[in-house]
Amino acid sequence: MSLGHEIDYEALINRSIKDFQPAKRLWPVSARLLCWILLEAAIVALTAWVRGWDSMIALVHNSRHLSASGVFLSASIVTAFLALSSAIPGREVTRPQLALVAAAICAGLIIGPEPGGASSMLQLLGPAALPWLALFWAVRRAVPLQPEKTGALVGLAASCFAVAMHPLISQPGELRSSTIWLILSGILITVSSALAGGFWLDWIGRWQQEPMAGEDQLIKWISWNARTVFPVALTASIVALIFVLKGSSQRFADVSYFDLAIESYQRAVISFRPNIPSTSIDAVLTAYSGCGMPVPTPMWNFGPQGFKLIGGRCDPLPDGTPLTYTWFRGKKDGVMCMIRQTEFNPPPITHDEHHDLLFYRYRGFSVCLIKVGYGNFIYVIAAPMPLKQFEHLVLAATP
Repeated sequence: MSLGHEIDYEALINRSIKDFQPAKRLWPVSARLLCWILLEAAIVALTAWVRGWDSMIALVHNSRHLSASGVFLSASIVTAFLALSSAIPGREVTRPQLALVAAAICAGLIIGPEPGGASSMLQLLGPAALPWLALFWAVRRAVPLQPEKTGALVGLAASCFAVAMHPLISQPGELRSSTIWLILSGILITVSSALAGGFWLDWIGRWQQEPMAGEDQLIKWISWNARTVFPVALTASIVALIFVLKGSSQRFADVSYFDLAIESYQRAVISFRPNIPSTSIDAVLTAYSGCGMPVPTPMWNFGPQGFKLIGGRCDPLPDGTPLTYTWFRGKKDGVMCMIRQTEFNPPPITHDEHHDLLFYRYRGFSVCLIKVGYGNFIYVIAAPMPLKQFEHLVLAATP
């Protein structure tokens, strides 16, 4: 909105007097920003609770994704501060401030988690809805002189928070795809928020309108709309967040055997005690056969690649499902090989395939999924190393 024209303050007072009403004291910017940060923290905690704390642990152990999430989370807080400040006359956002936010977003995109796939837009809108609504309502209680720009800042802050949340919500394979859906989603949220700001935050423009027939009815309609739309939007934003979180949780249920292999790796790093003869690969293979486990012959052996065989374990699941672990330890990391009885049902996420071997990235690990040639058994190999290096390692050890 352009403020270059002269303001008729007497007319402005006469036009705005009908909107005068008792109002609660406006909290300082710092207090409102703190409430918004607490809302963000609550959403993160809810996500970890719904998805499981393993997703949070995996993020902490992935330095690249953790750094990108930290950058976007910081950008969301800074942008929220600018949005709240810009709603106070005389504290409008400046170009250097906008340049700082833009630089932070660009840095996050460069080192970022690279979310992708068409589902990423929905995964961004869900976590962004509730923070956007809370911040927009906090800004609306003030009087922004640049409503469209303030609205855009609100949308940008919500978008940055949603991007920071993306590694906790998205499917593992989606983190390797293009950033185009992320950028489009952020633009959509920001532009929509700017348009909403032009309609809902332009108090000065409304008060300066010339008298027109039926204006009182228009003002009453707008006021009634605000009281009605907010609770509806609040309900919809909460439903959207829960829908995205529950949807992500259900998708990850199909890779529970990946979790088993990774958890066994993490336990083995601390302590691994074989419970079968483990002097050699042949001894381990013989012991597995004695446990009733059909294993590939010959077995994957990572000894020639510099990994020492520590041993194997036969540890059936509580329901009696056959399960074995074979642990190879290297100088810096190790390789865990797991065999379990289950239907071969590869998860429908991004992966590489070489000679019927399926390679995935999951929770900071590279994972290979193999179908044993007979019976309902699968072979899972896991190691915390880059995917290409892992593929070369597994293919070199393939019998």
